[in-house]
Amino acid sequence: MITHAIREASSAQEVYVLLTTYLNGAQLSSELMRGSQEITAMQVVGMDDVKGCTLRLFSALQSVSESLDDNSRVAVKEALYVFGTALDRLGSYESRHLPPSQSAPESDNI
Repeated sequence: MITHAIREASSAQEVYVLLTTYLNGAQLSSELMRGSQEITAMQVVGMDDVKGCTLRLFSALQSVSESLDDNSRVAVKEALYVFGTALDRLGSYESRHLPPSQSAPESDNI
C-alpha cells in the first residue's frame, strides 16, 4: 500500500511525508531493523535523506543477513523496496524540473 501511495504522490513533499510516516510506523515493529533505531528515527525532508536512509538500510540488511535473523531481514528488504520506489518517484520529479538541455542526454551528430 505504501509503495502505491508513493507512486501516486502528487509532489516530492508528499513522498517525504509518506516516508516519514512509514518510518514512524516502523518504530512500532519489533522486527524492523533491530539495532538500527537511527533509521526509524529519521526525518525525511530531502533527497539526501532518502539516499542516506537507503544506504543505512543496505548496511542493516547485511547485518541481519549475517545474523540469520529472518524476520528482520524481511522487514529491511521491505523498507528497501519502499525507499527504492521513493527514489524512483523523486527522480521523476527532479527530471521534470531540469532545463530542457539537461533533461535528456544529447545525441552525437555524425
